[in-house]
Amino acid sequence: LCNHEEADTRLLIHLQDTFNTGSTVCLVHTVDTDVVVILIGKFHHLVSLYPNANIWVAFGTGKNFTYFHINAICHMLGKDKSVALPVFHAFTGCDTTSAFFGKGKKLAWEAWLAYLKVTEAFCYMAQNPYTRLDHDSRYFKPLESFTIILYDRTSSLESVNEARRELFCQSSRKMENIPPTQDALIQHAKRVAYQAE
Repeated sequence: LCNHEEADTRLLIHLQDTFNTGSTVCLVHTVDTDVVVILIGKFHHLVSLYPNANIWVAFGTGKNFTYFHINAICHMLGKDKSVALPVFHAFTGCDTTSAFFGKGKKLAWEAWLAYLKVTEAFCYMAQNPYTRLDHDSRYFKPLESFTIILYDRTSSLESVNEARRELFCQSSRKMENIPPTQDALIQHAKRVAYQAE
């Protein structure tokens, strides 16, 4: 009997149960991107328990239906990016955390590729969801730099508060087109860590 309430993560319990019975190939059917992200994030943990695990996702409906091979995706991304993906997904906006205004997943992915140092912070948050984040935290600083790059790829600033001021003054951008304050970003990161658990 399983009393795990969250359907997206409950799926992992069912996968483990299936692998415990001797199955090696599993097909998950979903229309929810969060499920794919969770499977990628937990893939390396599952493979450490079940080395022959072969996970497929039947994703979408109608003309948008496709199959994803989670093993192949995780091999392409590598372990660190796979583990970091749920935190990246939550940090850049998902069902329960807000997105940065006007900054979709494509721009966020490009910012991640431009600033790979944030991967360590994403991985740490994925593995330590109750970590304390504050202005001087070793793992908050890369999140702050990533956010600045998301809004201005050429910026060399390290503080979102400084980036806000510079972008507002130099570009005459509207308030919704500049990064959040440092305090707001800390609260956002705390929600993300809880969500990505």
